[in-house]
Amino acid sequence: MPRTMLDRFEQRKATRAKLIDAALDLFSSSGYDHATVDEISQAAGYSKGAYYFHFSTKDDILLELLRMWTEDRNVTLAGITEEARNPDGLQDSIASFFSYASSPRWPGVLLEFWAQAMRNQEVSKRLTEAYAVWRKQISEAFDVARSAGVIAQTVSDAADVVLAAHDGFAVRNAIGAPGAKAMSAADLAESLLQPLEVASVERRAIAQ
Repeated sequence: MPRTMLDRFEQRKATRAKLIDAALDLFSSSGYDHATVDEISQAAGYSKGAYYFHFSTKDDILLELLRMWTEDRNVTLAGITEEARNPDGLQDSIASFFSYASSPRWPGVLLEFWAQAMRNQEVSKRLTEAYAVWRKQISEAFDVARSAGVIAQTVSDAADVVLAAHDGFAVRNAIGAPGAKAMSAADLAESLLQPLEVASVERRAIAQ
């Protein structure tokens, strides 16, 4: 029975997904510069020709991973401003932004994004744009939380502190730094917000 156009589309989609997953694995474990197109193709179970059907260069698959990562972080922050109106909402949203528990390969690839940004203008541009969006969202969430009485005060450049904590936490997990596993994403979010919170009695009153 001849394959339909839909069958071919699904097959190509599956091939592309396997190549991306192989690149994620290799960039995380071996690094972007050391991983080759041949290795990515072999790890995915395909020929180099299959790779070049989907991607023109090795940079292309790095940019695709960067797109996937930024979109995933966008999803985690999508509701942060609304969540910030609740006593635990801001903390939970920030903890989700910090966390890579369900996708532990990503922190290693973040190191590759940052390293390549120093010499790849497109990577640098996309990272700069993503961080600008996140900074704006987080700043707005802090303002909402303060207005709602969830936190007693905010601090200058609070969003930058959150973003720096995210990056530092990712690095510690990527390199397996001592103590990195001891503090969870939730613990880190709590430690950042605790000095800004209203008294526990007031928090309970807000929640009721």
